[in-house]
Amino acid sequence: MASHEGGTPRADTATVVLDMLCSAMHALTLGHAADQIICRQLGNALNADVAVTIALHPDRPDQVVCTWPDSPLATTIGDSLLRRGLQAGEEDFRVEYVADLGHVASMWIRPADPPGANGPGRLLAFVRTQPFTPGCRALLDRARDALVALWPHAARLVRAHDAQDWVRTAVATNHMTDRELQVLGLLAEGLLATSIASRLQLSPRTVHKHLGNIYRKLGVHDRLVAVSIARLQGLVDTYPSSPSSPGLQASG
Repeated sequence: MASHEGGTPRADTATVVLDMLCSAMHALTLGHAADQIICRQLGNALNADVAVTIALHPDRPDQVVCTWPDSPLATTIGDSLLRRGLQAGEEDFRVEYVADLGHVASMWIRPADPPGANGPGRLLAFVRTQPFTPGCRALLDRARDALVALWPHAARLVRAHDAQDWVRTAVATNHMTDRELQVLGLLAEGLLATSIASRLQLSPRTVHKHLGNIYRKLGVHDRLVAVSIARLQGLVDTYPSSPSSPGLQASG
């Protein structure tokens, strides 16, 4: 799609937003993050020189999660925007001129978007030398409405990725042994300590010792949480769905 005269969007607003949503949903369905897709497609549609996505965390520092294009300039601008600590205030998006950067269009998806939601949010910023036209502003407004609707699905994926990272770090940092991973996997299948002992040809006392080590290393205190971690770690495909399921009623 050719660029329009005067730096207006490369395609009509509805087409850009629909293409962005379809691509983002496809990525999420495959278990991938959609940040880079959204950053690239909106940046390209707006004729931006650089597009940046910053994660807004309610309980830890914000961070740049992606830039477009993949270049040193984009990385530098992303870091500069992060240091500036752009604030949304009462606005959903803002267009302004920033010295040393150029014209900047910023779009916020707050951690509480939509109302009642929780978890991380996003700041999307687009930078270019030419001013943003009314058509660009209309695209930003429509795109934000679409992204707020998409965000609960994307946010769940972000939290899942964070949980997986935590599990991988916990397992690596605490040096989980092969035997402990075996026990954890069988625990996730719903087996009691006596059944795990039989399966691994160990004494129940030894299995209880392994379970104690597993709980301590993962910082948990019950079977259900340990089972959830086993699921996140990819040790099993399914696990009991409630505390009353077989294998979760008795203590390990």
